[in-house]
Amino acid sequence: MRNLIGTMLAALMFWVPTSAFAANAAPSEMVTSFHNSLLQTLSDKTGQSDQARYDALQPILDGAYNYNVMIKTVAGRHWRQADPKTQDMLLKSFRDVSIATYADQYAGLTEGKFVTLGSRDGPRGLQLVDTKLTTSSREVGLTYVLREEDKVWRIIDVLLDEGKISELARKASEYSKTLKDGGASALIAALSNQKQTLLAN
Repeated sequence: MRNLIGTMLAALMFWVPTSAFAANAAPSEMVTSFHNSLLQTLSDKTGQSDQARYDALQPILDGAYNYNVMIKTVAGRHWRQADPKTQDMLLKSFRDVSIATYADQYAGLTEGKFVTLGSRDGPRGLQLVDTKLTTSSREVGLTYVLREEDKVWRIIDVLLDEGKISELARKASEYSKTLKDGGASALIAALSNQKQTLLAN
């Protein structure tokens, strides 16, 4: 299983995500449904290419994650200063590489088992859903951070190592130099290249 845990961790004019999860579902129910859909899809695509998994995972991840909130957080002032077309490109490239990461790194996740442990209140109306991922070689706790929008709870961050490591904060740190040196256009190009590399197999 290739680097499974370390990579755990959009409203475009031309692309609008369709939620795969029911409105009014509780945060813990949403995460459980996401995990079930994820495992089923990966199982169906066992032995196929990263591109095949990418294509199959798109509706599931589009429904589970709020990429719009995530890229605004990651890009910060560069998002606020960008024109609408650049914002759309930033959002799409961030969303695409996020799905490509699942497609590439989670090829062996069919061997794993998720357990939803419960949910609790987070800051500013957020909900935290504690889960456990067990594979043949390890057991890892994952805490999903969810935000409600239009009566649907969607993921905006994943916390690893008992909540000590925020995937969103890690992304912000990873992209900060690219944004500082070349702005939004440089990050778009870097994410596009990363997507192609992830889907090369």
